[in-house]
Amino acid sequence: MVPTIAACQKSSLYLNEHVTSLQGPPASFFIHYWGGKPRHRGNMPHAHSFFEICYVAEGVGTYVHNGITYPLRQGTLYCSKPNSSHHIESEDGMLLLFVAFDLIQEAADPQVVQTFERLKRFHHMFIADAEQSAAVLTWKALIAYCSGEAIDYPMAAEKLAHSLLLTSLSMFSRYSESFTAEHATEPVYSGALKEAKDYIMNHLSNKLTLKELAQEIHLSERQLSRLLSEQLGLTFPSWVRNERIKRAAYLLVYTDINIEDISSEVGFETVHYFSKVFADLMNITPAKFRKSVRSNELDFALLHRYLQAAVNRSLS
Repeated sequence: MVPTIAACQKSSLYLNEHVTSLQGPPASFFIHYWGGKPRHRGNMPHAHSFFEICYVAEGVGTYVHNGITYPLRQGTLYCSKPNSSHHIESEDGMLLLFVAFDLIQEAADPQVVQTFERLKRFHHMFIADAEQSAAVLTWKALIAYCSGEAIDYPMAAEKLAHSLLLTSLSMFSRYSESFTAEHATEPVYSGALKEAKDYIMNHLSNKLTLKELAQEIHLSERQLSRLLSEQLGLTFPSWVRNERIKRAAYLLVYTDINIEDISSEVGFETVHYFSKVFADLMNITPAKFRKSVRSNELDFALLHRYLQAAVNRSLS
């Protein structure tokens, strides 16, 4: 059931006035704002210091996060991370639900604090088919309760809101756990190489040169080449190629972006050349890779582990 526009607007008014602080184990939250915006056609690229969970209740559009485009449709649940550049676009407009919040760290269990730190490192937090999830059903229940004729038990609204955040964070953590494994298996980068990796990941769609990257992190080309060889055992071209193919593999599995657009997103001039490089490294074409992973009857946690293992084997 799609919440009505009137219910979204009425519940947002109540929530923004009365549900701005959520207390209780295992974590407490400060709410910056709640929203239920109909016919949302998009916004300008921006970033903020807090987490923002969004749910597409109706309509289609796109979500652009750090230069990568993800398709939005009814049932999509996603989360924007602190200090990450993002914006949305929609030709016909979407009914978008959203809540922005911060964790109150001094009132949170250490395990929850660790989960938040992991979430900040994930490439993306994006679940395409969450319509029947506990988080979304809780969100719909919260809207229904807060848009009623009377709110007899304000504590019930707070409990629903608290459950919404906890179940959403649990989902994102579980569905994205492969990224934790990725960080655990990657080498520990020096300060300079960490800067270099961050720059590469944010500019994968561009042509990248050793000279450009060395200048960006204030090293000579020789120093950067030596760091790559000593710490990663890679040349600059092979490092960039590996990162391009790894990003492409995730996009093939977790988005509906067509293969030609993926090849462009990760910096290949032609889809033919992208397909050749992908097949050389992964021993399977991009189309067959997408089909084989999606047709596998695995739960999401196992799917993440399968994909990570496949990528690591191919790029080692």
